[in-house]
Amino acid sequence: MTASATVTLGRARGVVVVGLIGFTAASWMYLAFVATQMGNMSSVLAMPMTAAWTPVQAALMVAMWVVMMAAMMLPSAVPMVLAYDRMDRGSVGGRDGSTPLFVAGYIVVWAGFAVAAAGLQWVLHTMALVNGMGVVTQGWFAGGLLVSAGIVQFTPGKMRSLGACRTPMGFLMTSWRDGRAGALRMGLHHGRLCLGCCWSLMILLFVLGVMNLAWVAVLAVFVLAEKVARRGEAISRFGGLVLMLWGVAVVLGG
Repeated sequence: MTASATVTLGRARGVVVVGLIGFTAASWMYLAFVATQMGNMSSVLAMPMTAAWTPVQAALMVAMWVVMMAAMMLPSAVPMVLAYDRMDRGSVGGRDGSTPLFVAGYIVVWAGFAVAAAGLQWVLHTMALVNGMGVVTQGWFAGGLLVSAGIVQFTPGKMRSLGACRTPMGFLMTSWRDGRAGALRMGLHHGRLCLGCCWSLMILLFVLGVMNLAWVAVLAVFVLAEKVARRGEAISRFGGLVLMLWGVAVVLGG
């Protein structure tokens, strides 16, 4: 690769990094703003206190979950996105892919999860299992969610999905599809793997607080550590053990 091509590739990579950081930062700023409004009953962004959600409230809850998933999951996807962008731009003649479409595919999967999570919140609210702030009200249920999430950390499916997320080049070499449509399909595929790895951790937001930004940040950092730390698998299993012990303590304490 020539020096000019290397410089061009470096600049393109910089644009990708800045774009991801900017989008993630904007997501966190939106969540911080929502957190200041959720207890204000005069605000349209207030959390619905009864299960009779209006269409506007339902739409805003879905939007909140979508933004929250983007804020939590995009940082952990950065190594994969950069690897895709480098492979696409660095090939001879180019592969005619699209990094934005790859990212879009990833986000679409988590947006689908966000819609399901908002629907689950409404169902649990209707059953009086979570309060208006989206937090579980029954100790046995909170403990059950914690123990279940802990068990998932040890399952083969979790380990397979985590392994794929931890090895960007391995994923790209075995799942590559040329072109823009291929970029979108690969983003969707990576999103599904990431969902398989992390969905149970996201459900814990009902225990920790759907809009408790401190716990949201803790989960985001844990997911990032699972995927990029040298001993990510050990971190995952240790987290699973902590969750199970925590869940048992909650059940016994309730």
